[in-house]
Amino acid sequence: MSDTTFEVTVQRGDRWIIHSTFDVEKEAVTEAEKLLKTKVSAVRVVRNWERGDGRHIEKVLLEKEGAGEDEEEDVRVSHIDEAPLCETDNDLLQKESRATINRLLRKYFEQEILTPCEVMYNYQNLRKLMFHDTLMPTAVDKVAGLHAKATDGDHIEAMNNLHGAIEQLSARAREVEKVDLPAFEDATISEVRDEIRRLNLAEDTDFLTMVALTRVMSSTRNWVGKLDLALKVKGDEKDEAARKLLDDVIADILGSPVALKDLLGSSRSFGEAVTMHIDLALGRAKGNRGAADDILELLNPLFGSGLLATSQEAMFDYIVRELRSANNLTRHETDPDPLEGILDRLITENGVIYGTPMVEGLAERGARLRNVGGPRALIEGVAEINGRLLPNWRKLTWLIAVANSGIVEDFSDELIKMMRDAVKDMRALRAFCDPEAKPRDKMATVKQMSDVLAECKLDDDLKAEIAEKLDDGLAEYLVREKVIERIDNPSLHLRKRAYMLVQFCSSGVLIEGKSAAMARKRVVGYLKQPNFTDKLVDDIKDMTTKEGTIRDFYALLQRSGF
Repeated sequence: MSDTTFEVTVQRGDRWIIHSTFDVEKEAVTEAEKLLKTKVSAVRVVRNWERGDGRHIEKVLLEKEGAGEDEEEDVRVSHIDEAPLCETDNDLLQKESRATINRLLRKYFEQEILTPCEVMYNYQNLRKLMFHDTLMPTAVDKVAGLHAKATDGDHIEAMNNLHGAIEQLSARAREVEKVDLPAFEDATISEVRDEIRRLNLAEDTDFLTMVALTRVMSSTRNWVGKLDLALKVKGDEKDEAARKLLDDVIADILGSPVALKDLLGSSRSFGEAVTMHIDLALGRAKGNRGAADDILELLNPLFGSGLLATSQEAMFDYIVRELRSANNLTRHETDPDPLEGILDRLITENGVIYGTPMVEGLAERGARLRNVGGPRALIEGVAEINGRLLPNWRKLTWLIAVANSGIVEDFSDELIKMMRDAVKDMRALRAFCDPEAKPRDKMATVKQMSDVLAECKLDDDLKAEIAEKLDDGLAEYLVREKVIERIDNPSLHLRKRAYMLVQFCSSGVLIEGKSAAMARKRVVGYLKQPNFTDKLVDDIKDMTTKEGTIRDFYALLQRSGF
């Protein structure tokens, strides 16, 4: 790469702001002439080159006055209420830091159609941001304030730490700016990474790979195009290191609301947008009109198989912030409530997806629906969400997740009452399970709830109380539906009946308690029969087959805990 670049700058007040950078003087001059036809005060073309001793020299090649003030939207920092501590350049490159930077400088990134990765690994992009009016100093000051508050530290010291980290990163990016790196023409990121490794350069291979990737990404001036490029170079999914780099890139892109809209198409309401974002994170997104369906077809299986862990986490974090926002889910009061679909997706038999942050986000949304603030806001929100969940196993799942999160510890009595109500009616499992579910699925649901309960942070006495209600309900269901009698069909041979009963005992649908004891009692009854072993194989003539069948049955008994 050339040691000389040509910067096009525009005047804003008494400051000169970098607009764009070119490697060819003629292209820079052409861009400057185009800008003069818009409302700018003045433009410059500045030649910037590095001497042999490392010093950077600038020379103004062109300066012309324009028609008037630049009316470009004033780009400011966005509100954030937390930020991870960053004292080194590597801290800045971590996913939590990039996500925070993405939110803090959202307006800038959307105006420039750039991601944090494209700025942090590309010196020209980073330099442009650093000299963009007072944006960088304002952002550093805001984050330093949060750091000082979180650590009870000194604001000035926090600012100095951040500036030091940014300077370290800038020095690394500038050092490799002119290094010739492999191109991504018909090459995957794994291939480019391997080629860079063979160059034996001083800089970290992954850092250089990101430099090479962001060079080509920066030339793509739309969000869907950036995603398309990332997916085209993804290569072998088994190359975990290369896949992680692309995961970081995709996470940064999807951190932009504009990128999500371009990918998924326009939504009719905020609630529909939230639902679409959840589906994307789960790998089952279907776009609306104008969606990039070809990109979704590539992203869905990657999300669904867990190959984009960082991007999925970033999406769920984004969804939590949407749920906590003041935006109404519907445009009009008569519109269908999208919250039901949101809850269907987020609350599963295994718990609440994304854990405590999502629990808190949903509780805050519930509090907004009740228009309640203050100390009771979250417990009211929990109750609001609880009232919208059916059947009752979903209530129990939600309430256990709330208990684990600790967000309503001061209102434990109210939470416990809701939990007791969730298991109050276990008759025939009608209220607790989906009435349309098959008997085996109903039993599996009760067993799953018992397992989730066993691992939760509730008081042991309360856990035992609720566990007993689940076990009693399951045992009563076995009797009412004659589940064991149907398995132990007298018309079948003893061996078939015995095998089916033992397999039922170890099938994972029974709770260790009354329900499991009922099934095991029937098996033990068989085992105590006189001449049970003879009866087990009395229809088999071959002695070797008889012995093998008996061995297999007793091995099954052993595996099943008998």
